[in-house]
Amino acid sequence: MKIKIIKAKSILNKSKLSGGYTLNPYVGCSHGCVYCYNQEFIQRLRPNQKWGQFLDIKINAPEILKKEVQKRPKNWVFFSTITDPYNHFEKKYQITRSCLEILLKYQWPISILTKSDLILRDIDLLKKFKEKEIGFTLTSLSPKIAKILEPKASPPVKRIAALEKIHQAGIPTYAFIGPILPYLTDLSAIFKTLKGKADEIWLDSLNTRGANWQNLKRVLKENWPELAPKYENIFFKNKQAYGSKLEQQVRKLSQEFKISIKICF
Repeated sequence: MKIKIIKAKSILNKSKLSGGYTLNPYVGCSHGCVYCYNQEFIQRLRPNQKWGQFLDIKINAPEILKKEVQKRPKNWVFFSTITDPYNHFEKKYQITRSCLEILLKYQWPISILTKSDLILRDIDLLKKFKEKEIGFTLTSLSPKIAKILEPKASPPVKRIAALEKIHQAGIPTYAFIGPILPYLTDLSAIFKTLKGKADEIWLDSLNTRGANWQNLKRVLKENWPELAPKYENIFFKNKQAYGSKLEQQVRKLSQEFKISIKICF
């Protein structure tokens, strides 16, 4: 990992999706997920840097946030869009925790999505927010598959255990199954496992833009060579039909396991 300490000019960015804000304590990520949609974005900005091998630490993020929360209209703050707020280096630098402490002081609502059980460190803060939601990303329950696709993220079993603990603490929870990867993501098994642990399940299909697809295609050829042509057929020739069938499947699972869903594809 190439680590760089930087100073941010601002930390709260308007979100086009939620209407609130996004907060990225870092740029880049140490988890190295092969399908991450940020690869395409980063490749355009930093053509000489590989996703998963660099991390910029916004060392002054808490200082900037203190000023911005007093000037901007209060709204939901989403952690994060171009990083995992609980990547490995959060344990040392605690930028996410420091930002949470500031948002808690002013009771700004928060939404956090992560692949790390490090978030349990901050459960004392999370409990005190009046409005909050915590989510964990899952693509597979298989430790072998996850190790290939999400090499440095917390193993699925640890994510699920952390999700359950947060849910039991009375904090609203959700699971994000995204991207759904044909033949690798066992949706039925995941729904069954999440029952009683997640209040809602969000689902998204694969983003096949540029570097995202190229990196995943390489990994498929190395580990599941029979899947590469199947993915090309699904996502580049029959995407609409696949999407319709997938939507029917997840709606059926939602009814079967009595878990509400949010379809993002």
